[in-house]
Amino acid sequence: MNALDRVLVAAAVAISPAAHRETRREQWAADVQGAAELDLSPTALAFGAFTTALFHRRADRRTTWGTTMTAVPLDVRPEPHRVRTVPVLVAVAIASLLASGVWLLLQQNAGSATQRVVGMLAGQALVHVVPGVAVAVAVLLLRATAPRRRIGASMVLAATVVMVLVPSLPVTGPIPFEFSLLLTLVPLVGWFVATSTPWAAWSFAVLPMVLVSAEHTGALWTLLPAQWNSILFGVPYLALILAGFLGSRFSTDRSRRFVVPEGALVDKSV
Repeated sequence: MNALDRVLVAAAVAISPAAHRETRREQWAADVQGAAELDLSPTALAFGAFTTALFHRRADRRTTWGTTMTAVPLDVRPEPHRVRTVPVLVAVAIASLLASGVWLLLQQNAGSATQRVVGMLAGQALVHVVPGVAVAVAVLLLRATAPRRRIGASMVLAATVVMVLVPSLPVTGPIPFEFSLLLTLVPLVGWFVATSTPWAAWSFAVLPMVLVSAEHTGALWTLLPAQWNSILFGVPYLALILAGFLGSRFSTDRSRRFVVPEGALVDKSV
């Protein structure tokens, strides 16, 4: 259990009802420490503990976030842990992209140089940083093999860093179409690798490719009046998320069986 896992478990315990803190501290720490034996991500389980405590702290029923590893053997779909942190992170990415359109639209009235710099930095954060980091963390929390998760998250983060740095590069003229297309597809490939998406389903990459092409040719900007064009900046990235979702529905991973680890703990007190 690394430092991040310990912080997450400690935070989960801290926000739990006082009557259950001691029990949860022992149980969650034991489950996270034993995650590697079941080929699970300790960080994913630590996030599961945190989100369970956050969203179910008043529940008068048994918590269920860890039953896939502590209950009797059963078939489990290759999806994230019971508390669905991954969809929440993807929703954060989508919300950030939608907010970026409104933010960039408001920046048309920026007067001073300071306002323009702040507007540009905040726009970069909403369009690239927040979605990129959210999706990268989501990839790390997928129920997939560790190499697939790491490769996928690395590709998403690499594309995010390059996208953020491109505006500051000493390059004149528009960004080449091939480069824009590559930056758009790299995170999608990372997601497909992490979710074991079959080759046939990679065809969903056509969706963001079409929109990047429309952006490069200017066809995308004809959809709305010129003063509203800022709303469309995040559209190719929204198509990227949609393509990733559709492709991962065809994942080739099979359900896995988990055996009961000796001494496994379940919080039965709530």
